[in-house]
Parts: sequence; C-alpha cells; structure tokens
Amino acid sequence: MLALLLVAAASTLPVPPTPQVEITFPDAAPVTVTGPENSAQNAEYPWTHQQTLMSPRGDAAAVRFCWQMSKYGSCQVDLARPGQPVLELKNSNVTRLLWTADGKYLIGAGENTVRLWNLTGGSRAAVPRPFLGGKQQSVSHIGRLWLRDGDLCVAMNSEVFGPNGGYATGQLMTTTRYALPILKPLEIVTLPAREGQEAPCHMPQT
Repeated sequence: MLALLLVAAASTLPVPPTPQVEITFPDAAPVTVTGPENSAQNAEYPWTHQQTLMSPRGDAAAVRFCWQMSKYGSCQVDLARPGQPVLELKNSNVTRLLWTADGKYLIGAGENTVRLWNLTGGSRAAVPRPFLGGKQQSVSHIGRLWLRDGDLCVAMNSEVFGPNGGYATGQLMTTTRYALPILKPLEIVTLPAREGQEAPCHMPQT
C-alpha cells in the first residue's frame, strides 16, 4: 500500500528531463553523454549530472550521474571519447573519481570499494581494510583518493565492533597504498582516529 501511495504521489510531479552533457574535445566533434532516463516513478528523486572529469591527456572524459534519497542513492559513470560510442562503466556506483597521471586509467571509490577501469571498460577492484586485533569487526567508508609517486593512496575511516557486534568500541583511520594499475597493496597504516586527520601514505618498506 505504501509503495502504491508513493508511486501515486510521484506520478503527480512533472517528470524531470533526462540529464545530458556535451563534452568538447580538442580537434574533434563534441560528444553528447545521456544519463539514465527519468520517469514518473523517480520524479521526486531524479537522476542528475554530478561531475565531468577530463583525463590529463584530454582524450577522454568521465561523466557521473546520480540520484539521492535521504541516505540512499546510486551513481553511474559513463566514459566519453571522441569518435567512439559512449561507454557505461560496469559497477560504477562511486562517489569519487580520479584519473591516473598518464590518463590511461580511471579510478573510482564507493563506500568501501576502490575500482579501476581502462579506456575500454575493463576493470579491477580492491577493498581496503584496517588492521584489527583479535576477532574485532569493522564498518568502513573511504574518505579520500590521491596519487603519490605513481601509486594510489586511499584513506578510510572505520568503526570497530566486538566479535558479537553491538555498540562501536572505537574508531580507526587507515591509509592503504596501492601499486597501479594492478591495485596491489604495498603498505597499510592503521592508527586510532583523530578528528580532521588521516593516516599517512607511507612508501613501501623494503
């Protein structure tokens, strides 16, 4: 019944236009990227254009579309290249995007997963985790991505729980350094969380 009422309420709202973005590339025709279609069912929480991120080489652009409802939402990333069909990247529900310095790979981060795509849509994934003691459990979310000396650094915050769940017993901050493009963990630093800080992205120990 509640679902029917929500659909009925949504049907009275005007349907927002489906989001479109025109990307301009040097010495090439513009490319139009069309996001997911909006309809009466999602009129209250429509898909919108959130971000366009050009590659350092200027030969590709990542376009992110999202919808948001309170604590819930989803995103989709499309890859645009001159003279080629727009490519919807698989598993692209991410909130952060970053190109590698050479423009060959796009990196995205969702709540707790890092993904890397090449320019043909092939992908890898990694899930950074804090160092935990004993039988502790954790719930984590990624806070920041950045590049350092050709590697990827991923900062993450975690709430720590005992083996049986219950209330959180502490908070941790972890930064994982990955080798690119294979997303191999090189160094993991976990420290007690401090407000406004993140764990350092250390060089790998030899």
